[in-house]
Amino acid sequence: MPQRYTRIQRTPDQSFPAAIDVLLPASFVKQYGIVGKKPFELMYGLRTITAAFEITTSSVIKIKESFAQRLGLLEEEIAYGLHFHPATRRLVIGPIVGILISRMVPTDEGPFGSITDFCREVTQTCRLRGGLGFIFTLDQISREKDMVNGWTYRNGHWIKRVFPIPFCTYNRIGSRKVEEREETKEKIAILKEKGVLFFNEQFLDKWQIHQRMSLLPETASFTPYTDLYKGAASLQAMLQKHPYIYLKPSSGSLGRGIIRLSRTQNGYICQYATLNDTVTRRYNSFNLLHQMLRSRMRKQPYLMQQGLHLIKLKGGIVDFRALVQKNKNGEWSITSIVGRSAPTCKSIVSNVARGGTILPLGNTLIAAGFSPAARASITASVRQHALLIARLFEQCTEGHYAELGIDLGVDRTGKVWLLEINSKPSKTNNSLANAGKGPRPSVIRLVDYCFYRSGYIPNPRKKTMQIKRSSKRRLSP
Repeated sequence: MPQRYTRIQRTPDQSFPAAIDVLLPASFVKQYGIVGKKPFELMYGLRTITAAFEITTSSVIKIKESFAQRLGLLEEEIAYGLHFHPATRRLVIGPIVGILISRMVPTDEGPFGSITDFCREVTQTCRLRGGLGFIFTLDQISREKDMVNGWTYRNGHWIKRVFPIPFCTYNRIGSRKVEEREETKEKIAILKEKGVLFFNEQFLDKWQIHQRMSLLPETASFTPYTDLYKGAASLQAMLQKHPYIYLKPSSGSLGRGIIRLSRTQNGYICQYATLNDTVTRRYNSFNLLHQMLRSRMRKQPYLMQQGLHLIKLKGGIVDFRALVQKNKNGEWSITSIVGRSAPTCKSIVSNVARGGTILPLGNTLIAAGFSPAARASITASVRQHALLIARLFEQCTEGHYAELGIDLGVDRTGKVWLLEINSKPSKTNNSLANAGKGPRPSVIRLVDYCFYRSGYIPNPRKKTMQIKRSSKRRLSP
């Protein structure tokens, strides 16, 4: 689709001819073959207004102030991506990317809590590439309006403005409970009804995902045996089949609620993580073990997963997190893969939120003692599995996803296993991927995908401005 990047300038009403809303450069009119003087539609986000125009010798597009306000354009002059569709006489102004959160959570880190830096990088990257990014909350969504209040980052400050509903909206609702509320589902349904491309659809249920993925023959070779906990008999059968297993809440995340059970000659060992430590308890009988588990599991749906002999570092278990995202061509691609090492030999999870340490993939395999040839083979296998799993997940899952955190394990023989799939990978700063200056690669790929789905190619820049992580956190009205 033909496009160009042109500066758009809000101009006082009195500077415009009567009944004219937009002044188009002659070069723009010529390039797009705009003929006649019939008004066209001007579309910004999902807001569309009919505009009367005249041709000018200026190099910028000028929009009447009152018309720009109705459209939701920011005050400052910005270079936007533009499309003109001759068949419909519609001029589409550059991509708008929305980040949907449940509510404001001001902390020392900023107005959006631990994801403030991520939000800022999205808005700045969009602006550098010829578009607009902003953050908005659930309570801003209304069936009656095609505008929402939101926040964007400009000149070291968060500014609050009224924006058109964006075509691309990335779901960063951080609470599973909030996301499952009926009022939340209704708000999301409103966005979709208005034509929003909404992703990532929702938090994932581990058991549902396992059921769907297990129907695909391609997954059989790398999925540990998994079953739903249905009471004492199912658990006892699982422990008889496997020397140790993991119990995982079907709707859990960040390693919360995970329990490891081991069968020994003298009974059973149960381990679970607390906020500061890992608790280990021993039981002489299955009945005593199950009695404790019932009170701890609190009637939550749990799944039982075969324990694997994964590689370790200093006695602590190790797994790998692959961040897989849709790229600027709409295809699944790997943004990063890191190793995660449990803090101690007693720890049963490696999540960073539980004290785990992040290491580069190659360094992790070196520390695990693999030969150079084995490391190359395992690295290739991890990458291949991550991409395959993302594609298979998309085949068997409803809703739209463009980003997945895929947890993989590598056992002592070098075999790769699928441990878990996450739809809300962390956006805090405790990762290797964003250790340098500028926007993290995952942000760039996210913006690229949104631009692609909006019909735009990101604006190429020979000298990309470095985006600094400013300490300024002020929230302007």
